[in-house]
Amino acid sequence: MSYESELLDINTEKLLADILYFIRNYIIGLKKEGVLVGLSGGIDSCVVLKLCVEAVGKDNVLAVILPEKDSDSKNIKDALKFADSLDVRIIYKKITPFLWLLGVYNLYPPSFIIKKSLQEKFVKKEIDKISKRNKEDIFIANLEGHSDKDLNKGIAYYRIKHRIRSSILFYYSELNNYLFVGTVNKTERITGFFVKYGDSVADIMPLNSLYKTQVIKLAKFLKIDESIIEKQPSPDLIPGIKDEDMIGLPYIKLDLILFGIENNYTDNDIIKVSNASQTEIDRVKKIIEKSEYLRAWPIGL
Repeated sequence: MSYESELLDINTEKLLADILYFIRNYIIGLKKEGVLVGLSGGIDSCVVLKLCVEAVGKDNVLAVILPEKDSDSKNIKDALKFADSLDVRIIYKKITPFLWLLGVYNLYPPSFIIKKSLQEKFVKKEIDKISKRNKEDIFIANLEGHSDKDLNKGIAYYRIKHRIRSSILFYYSELNNYLFVGTVNKTERITGFFVKYGDSVADIMPLNSLYKTQVIKLAKFLKIDESIIEKQPSPDLIPGIKDEDMIGLPYIKLDLILFGIENNYTDNDIIKVSNASQTEIDRVKKIIEKSEYLRAWPIGL
């Protein structure tokens, strides 16, 4: 086992027992009759769904799949196939009509283009233009208020999707008296790689203390499909954008930097364990700082 692996290693058997107890305890404490998970077809939501089935049994689990026009068809198929393999109840509802009604798709002309590849090229070109025009890190710019109207359009375009989903998920959880179980992991939480009041809200977050690379280890232990584990992570909100495109670092390096910061390593020690540059470490620290307000509830006087 490498030093890198040891730093982010987890006792999967103990962790599994702790998470199952955590889920069951909140169901009892809040007098819920089952659990609900928003299923995207990505590794995090698939792990959470499997954990819920392990915790309370398939008959007490509801998987809600809420795709829209920009959703990757592979993710939709993976979500349906995985939920079906666990034999849980499924609610499948497209949120495209809600987004059309709000005028979201009118923000970008490529919404009318059928070919997904053309949409992906347009998005990447737009992101590159915004970054060059403002001479700024696009991920950090995304965390701050900004005067660039194209950037603001992009932010509004993708964030509304998670916020509509969270409203629908709460609706179905309350309708069934189910516990709404969220899927945000520790890496996403610390870096602000989530939508405030979107995928960041739920009744409980069982992956909240696990870095992304640790979620992958747990997924392997739970025998989640290899195709889901190996799939390149994506927020699946804008065509063609992957997690590591936005974050600018591979997850293993990012997690080791975050681990070092959390455990008060010196920058030199972080460099040794992660093989990151000082520039990369400084950037991650800035991301943590700029995303702090996203982790807080509304600020009072």
